[in-house]
Amino acid sequence: MKVYYPRTRPLTAAAAAVVVVLAVSAVPGASAADNSTMTTDPGPAGDFTWEGYNWLKRSWTGGPHYNGSFDPANVSGPDVNGKVSLALTNPSGNAPVAAEFQSTRRGFGYGTYSAVVERNLQTLQKEVVWGCMFTYDPDSAPGHNEIDVCEASAWGGGAAWGESRPVRQGHGYWFDATKPAGTGSTVVNFDVTPDPVLTHRLVWEPGRLTYETFAGEGYSGTLLKRTVLEGATVPVPAREAVHFNLWVTGGGGGYPNQVRSEQVTVRDFSFTPRAAEPTLPAIPLAPAPTVTGTAKVGQRLTANPGSWSTGTALTYQWYRAGTPIRGATARTYTVLKADRHSALTVAVTGSKAGYASATRVSAPTARVR
Repeated sequence: MKVYYPRTRPLTAAAAAVVVVLAVSAVPGASAADNSTMTTDPGPAGDFTWEGYNWLKRSWTGGPHYNGSFDPANVSGPDVNGKVSLALTNPSGNAPVAAEFQSTRRGFGYGTYSAVVERNLQTLQKEVVWGCMFTYDPDSAPGHNEIDVCEASAWGGGAAWGESRPVRQGHGYWFDATKPAGTGSTVVNFDVTPDPVLTHRLVWEPGRLTYETFAGEGYSGTLLKRTVLEGATVPVPAREAVHFNLWVTGGGGGYPNQVRSEQVTVRDFSFTPRAAEPTLPAIPLAPAPTVTGTAKVGQRLTANPGSWSTGTALTYQWYRAGTPIRGATARTYTVLKADRHSALTVAVTGSKAGYASATRVSAPTARVR
């Protein structure tokens, strides 16, 4: 199967990294099918099955780990409690080996992503980043994009590449990797805590990302940070895969060659598709309006909406040659000089609880004289 490499630089500047990756193939601002109604798909067979999905342990070399060395043996589990662990090892003392696993399924879509992880982030080495789910699409144009559900690293505190800062957490996303951090990315950083267990949740909707990090397992613990990011650059689903990885970068301060062993345990992962928008029934009685009066400057025209279903609220908009007339939103309209030589129409919009709104347009009047 084709291999997709997680990013090779941070959301903001800093040192080295441990990352949990929720990789999403997505194209910002593009039009894509809403995958919210997708049925459960475990993906093709991989190295192990966990939480209803098939997963592949990374054995190939390359980024983002600074020396490119990954070992599938550094991913273990799931154990008897359903946990999967990632280990960053350094058997020679001078060449750390990273760990990563990813879902074989590509194409999750809008919905709620959640992971519970075991790691006291205050003890994380500054050369190491814990990414805790991020979306990644290497094929998007002009450069890859990703959604970082949670990233803990010294990157999160660095103001410029190469600076060494305290480890922090971050919620954010890349929308154009051809641009530098802060220009091609958006991120909100916050302080780490000594909590041994954290729960991370992402709600991905069209044009909107809601991130939440809780202390402990589940959503009943202390809410440590909630971030809402909105806008046209928010990625849309395409063929996303979920990644978890643990690695080191040489781009910041510290001594990446001499990083000590690290371990992160993922208790669980879940994905709930976004519910499809309900289809509302049409308003039973929604007739087209008629216009009475003379289409002549200074004369008053009246919109007759007809008999709509009981309980329907009506609004009006008058048009001149198909263009809305500013402020002409009453049932009656006095013809203006600006209307001369144009035909007028009125649109009536009905709204009723439990039904789809409906708009009906009258036949045009004679040209105003």
